[in-house]
Amino acid sequence: MHAIIKIKLFSRLCLDYEVKGGGYLKAKDTRGSSHTELTAVPYTKTVSNRRICYRFDDTPPEHCSVTGSCSSEPLHLDHRISRDPINTVWFTGWSDPVPKRGTPVTSSKIESYEIRVNEVLPSKGIHKVDYTNNFLSMKVNHTITEMVLKLTSDKPHLYCLTLEVKDIADNVRQCRRFLLVDETTFIETHPDQPFQFTSAAQDTGFTWQTHHNDMCLSWKEYFFNRFYFDNEFFNGVDAAPNGLITGTYEQISGELPVYGTPNVHGIVKYMVSWKLNDGPFSPEFEVPNFLNQTFCKQLPVIDGETYVFNVRPVDIAGNTYNESRTLFIDQSVPQITEIWLEKDGYEQLYVHDSTDLSKMQMTFDAFDPHSGILKIYWRFGIADTSAELISEQLAVRNPQNVSYNIH
Repeated sequence: MHAIIKIKLFSRLCLDYEVKGGGYLKAKDTRGSSHTELTAVPYTKTVSNRRICYRFDDTPPEHCSVTGSCSSEPLHLDHRISRDPINTVWFTGWSDPVPKRGTPVTSSKIESYEIRVNEVLPSKGIHKVDYTNNFLSMKVNHTITEMVLKLTSDKPHLYCLTLEVKDIADNVRQCRRFLLVDETTFIETHPDQPFQFTSAAQDTGFTWQTHHNDMCLSWKEYFFNRFYFDNEFFNGVDAAPNGLITGTYEQISGELPVYGTPNVHGIVKYMVSWKLNDGPFSPEFEVPNFLNQTFCKQLPVIDGETYVFNVRPVDIAGNTYNESRTLFIDQSVPQITEIWLEKDGYEQLYVHDSTDLSKMQMTFDAFDPHSGILKIYWRFGIADTSAELISEQLAVRNPQNVSYNIH
């Protein structure tokens, strides 16, 4: 008996075994004293063959989005930012590709999926993922393509979800996505920070605008989410260890990208609307360049009109808040009429001697039809020398129309 081995190598190692069997029987007749040897009788020859192949697969699993054959994600979450600690993740569309110079039979096929959940640690700079401690770890075979994650906590967490897809040959592909779970936070305001019309006059408490140009509103540092003020979560995350996760397998688009999310203490946009006098509010508009926390708008204005602007911040968890400010328009100056000196009931006296001044009154009418009169400043002096003898100011009780006597 002997064996013949043939080897073929085309992305797999195949061994062909051929075993041949045969022989003969030589008998001796022991009857009698001669012990005669008989003629040899051959056995029927047999041949047996068997092939054993060892497949060679050094190609890791691949997702269909890489080849453009699908639009799904390698690891899909319904909501990357969730108010619910229970979240379902899907990982359909994975396959084990054919190795180079191989055939479909050389692909070892997917064996299992494993998801590990790790916490992203907040910091002042780029955040790091705590891979030393798995918050959650779940593994399923290739027939299961979804998992339910329960991530209950008493405070918000930013999680890194790493999916590891392994084929039978132990080739591995990883991808990751980030998930924010926030059940508790809300937006509040900082009363020490300004929320006012910067286009309005400062000495009116930023409520009266004395020109017809843009109306500008500023709320720098006024709205904030206290938790994200104290915990910076959205500065971006370190690359995966050893550069194993790149391209579409990394979270480079959509919500919570690896590069970070621009925000103002957790707020990601501001919506603004306005109304004229007692009319309805306009549709909401998203504030451009929201990080500046300002908004300017050119609107048709007439003295005496009132505008109300409403600002609605929205934070990354979907919390919102509303607050408004009112702006009054008055570009026109106050009017002064009927100004004269009065003595003994006679008005419009302009010629007198120095002794008359102690017995005379200065009278005038003042009005402003839009904003009213707040104060009256007056001075008394000598015209020829421009010398000022006295000056005073008077607070006005009836701001709309004023008739005053000054002794």
